[in-house]
Amino acid sequence: MYFESMGSDGFDSDGFGSDSTDSDNMLPRLGPSGPPRCAVCFKKSGLLLCGGCKVIHYCGTEHQAFHRSKHKHERSKLQARTDLAFEAQSSSGDVFQTRVGYFWGIVETRDYMRARFAAANALLQVHTKRAVESALEHFNEMIQLCRHDNQGVRDIIPHWWATADNVSDVTTPYLHLPEADPLEPVDIFSSKGISLDHLVALTLLKLRLYLDMDACSTFVAELGAPSSLFDLYGDTDDTDKPRLGHYIRKKMRGVDIYELEQTAQMLKDQYLTLCKQVHDANPYIWEALVDGETPSPPQYYSRGSKEEADLVVYQCHHAWSESGDAMVMIDADTAAFTSVYQGQAATVSGRDTSSTSSRNRTSQIWDKTQGIGRAFPSKFQSVSSPGELFVSTVTAGSDTPRFVHRNDPAQVLVFVDGACFNNGQQEPRAGWAVVFGLPTNRRMNNGCYTVSGRLEDKGPFGGSKTATSNRAELRAAIAALRLCDWQAEDYANLVIATDSSYVVDGATEWTKKWVRNGWKNNTGGDVKNRDLWELVLGEVERWVDKGFAVDFWKIPRELNQEADRAAKLITQTGPAVDEFKDVTLNSGQFRGRILALCLENENLFDDCFGALVSRITAKSQMERARTPEAAFTMLDQEPRPSVILVTDGGLARQRRVWDRVIDHLRDGATVVLAGLFSSMVNEGEFHRFFARLGLPWKRGSYHRTTVYLNTSADGTSRQLPASCSQKATFLQNVERSATWYSEGTRSGEAAVAFVRVGSGRLGYIGDVNGEEASDQAVLAMCGLL
Repeated sequence: MYFESMGSDGFDSDGFGSDSTDSDNMLPRLGPSGPPRCAVCFKKSGLLLCGGCKVIHYCGTEHQAFHRSKHKHERSKLQARTDLAFEAQSSSGDVFQTRVGYFWGIVETRDYMRARFAAANALLQVHTKRAVESALEHFNEMIQLCRHDNQGVRDIIPHWWATADNVSDVTTPYLHLPEADPLEPVDIFSSKGISLDHLVALTLLKLRLYLDMDACSTFVAELGAPSSLFDLYGDTDDTDKPRLGHYIRKKMRGVDIYELEQTAQMLKDQYLTLCKQVHDANPYIWEALVDGETPSPPQYYSRGSKEEADLVVYQCHHAWSESGDAMVMIDADTAAFTSVYQGQAATVSGRDTSSTSSRNRTSQIWDKTQGIGRAFPSKFQSVSSPGELFVSTVTAGSDTPRFVHRNDPAQVLVFVDGACFNNGQQEPRAGWAVVFGLPTNRRMNNGCYTVSGRLEDKGPFGGSKTATSNRAELRAAIAALRLCDWQAEDYANLVIATDSSYVVDGATEWTKKWVRNGWKNNTGGDVKNRDLWELVLGEVERWVDKGFAVDFWKIPRELNQEADRAAKLITQTGPAVDEFKDVTLNSGQFRGRILALCLENENLFDDCFGALVSRITAKSQMERARTPEAAFTMLDQEPRPSVILVTDGGLARQRRVWDRVIDHLRDGATVVLAGLFSSMVNEGEFHRFFARLGLPWKRGSYHRTTVYLNTSADGTSRQLPASCSQKATFLQNVERSATWYSEGTRSGEAAVAFVRVGSGRLGYIGDVNGEEASDQAVLAMCGLL
């Protein structure tokens, strides 16, 4: 199936895209199409042919010597295979005169046929036009020698015998094509049961013909052209005109110029029909072809299997990749056949089906308020232990475990504790910790899910304070209340478990008296740690105003060992902290790893989106994976990344990496498509990318406009701007609840979207210029705003 490269219509050698270039280095692309080129510098003139292999050219002896070490093994292999074929031929007697057409059926000819097949296959690995022509000559002669084609050569060079009934009749001329018509209908192939290889090759042939005809039709329309193709082309080539093969030019010479569009449409219809036939024959083929990697040939396969698809792609990938826009077209036109990736967690949802708001992914910045006694927490009491009542569970509202009540899924528990070294002495230092879950199927470094911090030198409302164990225990309770948006995770009641009677009794009883007495104790003195007590009450009031209950539970010290251990550890090892600072599940300490996938255009991303990088790294550490191999390794490192930032379009061309990212997404990670992604993915890749995930999202319009924040959308932050100007690639088919920014309520397109998928969230930023508002949206999705 290499041999579509021999010409745009399959019948001559001035093929479509023969002068194509590699956009990365602006040098002609290596491949069999087009005129010969030097294997080193790609010059086309003054070439010398390698005397050994006779299929590679050089512009001079200097480049031949430079390339010798690389080419030596290839040349030796080609020569050995060719010598073996000639040796086998000389030992086969007069069968070349008497038994042409029946080879392989004659046992003595099989060594020769095997040797010639090996020689032709070795030529195909060279990737020059001369090598492909030599291989084609081998294969054509092999078919002539063995009309039954026991070696399956017909799958490498699909041709006329798919519809011929006299393929094995050696009395008929070989390759006799008196009525060959590359424009003929394709209906006959639906009932013939021809091979997948042939169908794929025929699809490419029809597509290339369509591309030629369409380019010619467009050129003529813009030119205001003559009355026929002959008048347009004459008998000479013109590099300014669309390339057409000699056969098609001859076929269309007498056609009225205005029939071109009709012919192009007919070819497109035939091509699309074949796309469907190929998919019906093997549902894996198109995804394998556009995957970007040429698979290794399998040892065996069955019809309709992935192995069959891999074999066909191995044989035809070069022909497709060198055929101008063919790969782009097939990617777009077969995206509808994309199968949803099932993976490790097959739950796929294009919408948020939870009964309440989405999980807490965006960072909530709450004001620090001094409570006035409008509400107080309750005291939780139970004869059961925390371990008997609350089970560490991963719920739909979070990507890490929570301690959830066995009989009440709306009730969640945390363990808190504080510690102070040199308590009541000189140079005291203190710390606090909150334990909110135990691992289910993953191990954390300390064996549990914990946030912790040093007690700040200043209080929440300013002023220097002396560290004590009581202040550290109060600070731990405050951290639990400000840890995350518990209500957004579908909870209605937070139970704070501590072994501190000072915290439990003070929060549920003493504060009521202190507020009535103007923050004076029983002896008339000032209440110690008033600033922290006021913040505790302020937090309780904030939650109660939302209809959310807060309880404190006094538990034995031996049941609070994890929090005690973590508080002592941070006290010993943590750096001093001056100002009061929240440490939340969205803050730098626990938020988890942020992994940026920079698979193709890292330097361009840094140049265009340097401000975004600075904003992220100012608040959190960000690792980078620059290759697919690095991506696999870093995605599977523990702890797993909680945020995966996709910076360019490379992920859309690395299906196996995308599948692994989908596993993480469904398992609770946030994946944000930002930076260069929206501008570096073509239409087919775009549609296939989201179809793989099970989302109906399509690429929409591309323009600059003012977009407005949908404040009712899931996960939006009040810190995001109400409107902004963006030049963006918009999304179609996005539900209103997932649309963050759009042109308005009547717009059917989204410039920024954020949707739940499984237990995770997927974000999309359509802005191509890195506007400040877009950076803020990325930060919000990452939990950094």
